[in-house]
Amino acid sequence: MIGSVLEDVRLALRTLGKDRAFTLLTVVTLAVAIGANTAIFSVVDGVLFRPLPFPDADRIVTVAAGTLPAPGRTIPGAIPFSDRGYWHFVDNNRVYEAFGGYSGGQQMALIGDGEPLQINAAAMTASAWEVLGTIPQRGRFPTPEEDVPGGPIMVVLSHGLWVGYFGSDPDIIGQTIELTGLRAEVIGVMPNGFNFPSPAIDLWIPLRLDPASQNFGAHSIYGLARLAPEVTIESALADAESLIARFGEAGYGETVVAGLFSGEAFVRTLKDEVVGDARQPLLILLGAMVFVLLIACSNVANLFLVRADARMRESAVRMALGSGRWKLIRYVMTESVLLAMIGGVVGVFLAYLGTQALVVVAPASIPRLDEIGVRGPALLYTSGIAILAGLFFGLFPALRSGSDKMLGALRDAGRSATIGSERHRARSAMVVAQVALALVVSVGSGLMFRSFQRLRAVDPGFRAENVLTFKLSPAPANYDNSPEVLAQFYDELLDGLEDIPGVARAGAVTSLPLQGIAGSLSTSIDEFPVADDEFPPTFLIRRATPGYFEAMGIDVLEGREFTDEDHQERLGSLIISESIKDRFWPDVSALGKRMAIAGAAARSVGVVRDVNAVGLDTEAEPYIYKPLLDSVGGGVAAMAMAVRANADPLSLVPAIRSLIASMDAELPISEIRLMEGIVSDSLSRTSFTMTLLLMAAAIALFLGSVGIYGVISYIVAQRTDEIGVRLALGAGAPEVRWMILMQGMRLAAVGVVVGLLAAVAMGRLMTSLLYGISPFDVTTFVIGAVIFLVVAALAGIIPAMRASRIPPAMALQSG
Repeated sequence: MIGSVLEDVRLALRTLGKDRAFTLLTVVTLAVAIGANTAIFSVVDGVLFRPLPFPDADRIVTVAAGTLPAPGRTIPGAIPFSDRGYWHFVDNNRVYEAFGGYSGGQQMALIGDGEPLQINAAAMTASAWEVLGTIPQRGRFPTPEEDVPGGPIMVVLSHGLWVGYFGSDPDIIGQTIELTGLRAEVIGVMPNGFNFPSPAIDLWIPLRLDPASQNFGAHSIYGLARLAPEVTIESALADAESLIARFGEAGYGETVVAGLFSGEAFVRTLKDEVVGDARQPLLILLGAMVFVLLIACSNVANLFLVRADARMRESAVRMALGSGRWKLIRYVMTESVLLAMIGGVVGVFLAYLGTQALVVVAPASIPRLDEIGVRGPALLYTSGIAILAGLFFGLFPALRSGSDKMLGALRDAGRSATIGSERHRARSAMVVAQVALALVVSVGSGLMFRSFQRLRAVDPGFRAENVLTFKLSPAPANYDNSPEVLAQFYDELLDGLEDIPGVARAGAVTSLPLQGIAGSLSTSIDEFPVADDEFPPTFLIRRATPGYFEAMGIDVLEGREFTDEDHQERLGSLIISESIKDRFWPDVSALGKRMAIAGAAARSVGVVRDVNAVGLDTEAEPYIYKPLLDSVGGGVAAMAMAVRANADPLSLVPAIRSLIASMDAELPISEIRLMEGIVSDSLSRTSFTMTLLLMAAAIALFLGSVGIYGVISYIVAQRTDEIGVRLALGAGAPEVRWMILMQGMRLAAVGVVVGLLAAVAMGRLMTSLLYGISPFDVTTFVIGAVIFLVVAALAGIIPAMRASRIPPAMALQSG
């Protein structure tokens, strides 16, 4: 048996080597389809399927409390824990082996030789390290005895920071480094690939929570826990909701519990938390590529059928000479699987290049990009789809080659109407399937394209052109821990920035648009008092400097911007966004309206346009802007700067660096970006999905048109005698062209109908990815159908023209 198979392989290689055009066309078709599938599968495997690099990672969960809908949104969200909420869960839960907490994204300056380096630090409890279970590459973690208020200041370095900044110093443990406003001892280095809670984190510090803290209002602790043995997500969720219902035992007032918390809990595996909403678009892309593979297999199957027609007499002779039916079938299957494996090998090479390109162009919002590569699972996937593809496109030709009806081809000098009819039906069915599959992919890409257009047309509430942004995090200790001194620093910085030639206006804000939601505070409005048992409304809060709204191009609709006096004299001024005015004072001026924000008395001096805080696909958030110093507080250190330029904003960077270095040599600049780039990033995931779907649709459309062309050419060849008779009996060339063309159009029409029905299901799956457009958008469906009908007509024109030029005498003579 092995010898027979090897003989088939040798014969197949010899035959394919002679038929180079067929072999090259088949291998290229399969290589492109298999390579695209493998590349996308590599991304899906790296993001969705590969386990997180933690022991028993499937038992690690994140825990958060559900909140009532925030201002401007109609759905509830999740909120981190306050100190009291965190300790309530630590002390009373019944389902976790360990419960920890962390906070992330704190920017600090690492000070050494040369310019200070801006780094990102995360704070973690000792129990959070226990939850994750990863062992440091060097050193150790903070102990519970050290992770207390007033405990020693120590840090654990990321592998990247240790290698890149400290040169892999083997003696780093025990050294003291200087960070923003403090000195810390290095006690550990994490292994390469540890990037919790995000790849941007450079080092970790103890969170040092106080069990006796009475903090109820500041929610900044993210819950992280390891499920106890035999505990399910469902039981952990039930336990969390019971603890939230008992928040009153932790000291929360009834009004706060009723006005802030929804009673729901969010308990998700850490992997689901990391993957987020990237799962659905990636699976849709993988499905689209599988469709492309099926279309390619159908095309190759048609090529095999044409080849089998050409070799019909040869196969008939073999059977007449005693070659067994199964031997013929085995040989054809060997040929098809061999071609598929060759295409798979070439496809792996293309997949490697494609995966590298995808990692480069993929948006940063797609998680775990550093874990994407053509690894073992992807190679197994490639091998599997290559073998299945070979079986798929070789099976029907193999069965036909081994059919007893093949002997009829020998008796009829190589022609058999029965075989031709059956082959024609098979080829036609495959063309219908190709058109249907290609139309599904095309409609999906069209929906994403139209959604992308709608997103690009959204007015974000500001003008992004010629705006340079960057972030600063001054160390309060370097400014006497004085809010007034920090405010004075920003006053002087803005004056200096506006003195730079080419700067039109400069300002600062605690959080730029499209960079996430800022914190929210309860607000009491004098004209709209709430009852004692009601929770006052909460609004999202930003602090902004004079010049910010003009620098960002945010229109002031009523009143004025902030002035230096607003914070220098603590006037208690505030500026509200237009949605707040429309909610409370739709028909009167909002200027001078008094309110108290977390107890700080204030009055409105202006109304500005709403801006999109999270993304262009979400509603603009209602905000209250406060100056750097309000009536009772202030002193924000970290700010995002916005500089509007008269020309190229990036040309201002050297002068800006020089100015800041002259004011504070230990203050690094981070995240230097154009605001236009931030807007583009907010579209990046939609753009990425759309681009890949459009590429898949283009391949599918091409393969579908090739399939239609091939089957019509086959029809012309099979009906040469009939066409000659028609022409001899007086049929005109236009009539023949129309007859042939309509055969292709009928196939395309059936494929379009089937494809439209399948596209409806595709639209349902894509609902959450779309913005401003229905998943059953009639325009997209109609355009997709028309494109395929036009392509079918174009693909059929050449064979139809060729048929109409057949000389009747030649056709009759050949018959």
